[in-house]
Amino acid sequence: MSLSSEQMRDAVDRYFAAWTSLDPSAYVACFAENAVVHDPYGSTPRQGADALRDFFGVIAHAVQEVHIQADSVYMASNRAAVGFQGKAIGKNQKPVEVVGIDVFEFNEAGRITTLWAYWDSGAVLAQLRR
Repeated sequence: MSLSSEQMRDAVDRYFAAWTSLDPSAYVACFAENAVVHDPYGSTPRQGADALRDFFGVIAHAVQEVHIQADSVYMASNRAAVGFQGKAIGKNQKPVEVVGIDVFEFNEAGRITTLWAYWDSGAVLAQLRR
């Protein structure tokens, strides 16, 4: 049984809402038990709830406010490719902007099993350090 487009869109919206609320529990709840996250793609993949919570914590520790949203969502089978944009305020009061594409793979329960995130981490870090 495959997910409907509404179920996938709901899962995508929950994922971005977790980032916007800086809620590590909501973030981890978006994922299947042994999900693998490539965020950003090319970095060391993270797998499982503990690794995902640690990853989220590192980013959440650097920012005090986040607004991130899906701009475009394209779905096929059990996957969604999502163009996104976001703005944040670092704990150092520096503004940060990010744009990218996330590719999600979902299980039948609507949880993310694999996430490939494409965004320029170097540019984001440079904004925090200026």
